[in-house]
Amino acid sequence: MTDAPPLNNDEVILHNHLPSLRVFKRVALFLLAVSLLPTLAFAVTFPDTYWPIAPLFVTCFLLVQERFTLGRHRAWITNQRIILQGGVDIPLGSIDTIKSKTVAVQVRHSSGGKPLQLFYPEDGPAVTRTIDAARKAVT
Repeated sequence: MTDAPPLNNDEVILHNHLPSLRVFKRVALFLLAVSLLPTLAFAVTFPDTYWPIAPLFVTCFLLVQERFTLGRHRAWITNQRIILQGGVDIPLGSIDTIKSKTVAVQVRHSSGGKPLQLFYPEDGPAVTRTIDAARKAVT
């Protein structure tokens, strides 16, 4: 892998987390469907103005922004740590809990900072199992 970050001695990449476009599209469709309710309410309340397009415009703007920055959610899970795209790494020994959610895998750690979120995993439970197995092998 030429795009992998520099690794320590005896470190092996177990999982290359690339955000899934399929999961992102599913979330985008859900958000667009939810934004139809305020759009209809605005259309009834303000029928002769441009206000009804505001909820859809904001939703589409946020989704386009997220789509263009989707690569920032990349991570590599190794047998020693989790390395994020920005260069931040979390040692596996500092991980307290791992939880697979609908859109992300949440990793709580004791090394400070907010919980790590691995967004848009193709298979969240598989990523959770990989991290958990690597964490148990370290300890």
